[in-house]
Amino acid sequence: MMELLTPVTGFPLFGVLITIAAFYAGQKLYLKSNRHPVLQPVVIGMVVVVGTVIVLQVPYETYYQSSYLLHAMLGPATVALAIPLFQNARRIRSLLLPILLTVLVGGTFTVLLAVGILWLLGADTATLLSMPTKSITTPIAMIVTEQIGGIPALSAMFVLLTGAIGAMIGIPMMNRMGIQDDGVKGFTMGLTAHALGTARALEESKECGAFSALAMSLTGVLTAVLLPLIMQWIHQGL
Repeated sequence: MMELLTPVTGFPLFGVLITIAAFYAGQKLYLKSNRHPVLQPVVIGMVVVVGTVIVLQVPYETYYQSSYLLHAMLGPATVALAIPLFQNARRIRSLLLPILLTVLVGGTFTVLLAVGILWLLGADTATLLSMPTKSITTPIAMIVTEQIGGIPALSAMFVLLTGAIGAMIGIPMMNRMGIQDDGVKGFTMGLTAHALGTARALEESKECGAFSALAMSLTGVLTAVLLPLIMQWIHQGL
């Protein structure tokens, strides 16, 4: 059976086609469910892609290489997030100081809370060092995690779980709390759930997406710059 599928899985654009098809199916299911928070297209798409790759016994390297076009589009897609930022530049400038303080305090608190829970559960040092990058995008997280002595693959899993859970429950939770301001919603999503949270925020409004993109960017930059310095300072102190 697998031999019959070899021409399909060996197709140069197999990864691109299966990923787009999985996301499209997830999007259709999401809309049909009246945007149920658990049925996020990214989460559904991820499950479908992983399941397909496992069932068809496609090596990860093969899937990765055959989805190169999608990797190439990550850069332009990230740059495109500057559009809602520009459209809301005036309000963002007026809130610059609160924004910076929120990133520093909120980002620090979420890291300490997550690492603290792992520590209470008895996690080893390498696992603890893989958690602080959970709220930034995967490429940055893996690089920073390697620099501070963590496990890059484990940090990627933490990033994925953080983004998926945040995208599913973030907006509904804030709605239940009575938070109506799209800027607050978006900033919270970007600060805690990075790109997946930003994708969800863009569904709410351009303003929500803009603040989410801003929070995601600032959190990524500050984490990449400050975390290695803090870890170096701690090691020197010890």
